[in-house]
Amino acid sequence: MSDSSMLERPTDAALEIRLHSPAPAVVVVRPAGELDLVSAPLLVERVQFQLRFHEHVVVDLRDITFLASSGLRGLLDVRKAACAAGVTLYLTSADTPGVARVLALTGLAEVLPIVAASTEELVASLVYAERLRKR
Repeated sequence: MSDSSMLERPTDAALEIRLHSPAPAVVVVRPAGELDLVSAPLLVERVQFQLRFHEHVVVDLRDITFLASSGLRGLLDVRKAACAAGVTLYLTSADTPGVARVLALTGLAEVLPIVAASTEELVASLVYAERLRKR
């Protein structure tokens, strides 16, 4: 099952969010652009909405070009909401220069659920596990 959509904030915010659901239990949220004071609430809103429908939420950070402190706060808020909902959250592609440096400097690389595997590898393993579970 695949559900792809592109969401844009109707302001000057430089963030675009794409959603893809490769399986009923899995959704990939892929923000692109700047994650800052203006755009972080949009990411939090979109991810929190997905928490209602999926067991696994993957946030792919490969296209984040700027990560501000409010973007970090948004990622922490998403982590807290996922824990409260009983949903497993994964952050992938956090090794891009703009993201990795900020996470390392703040120490949040140790707090957030960052996965070293690529988004594609992680999704393949989650989809495979879901198929095995249905047998």
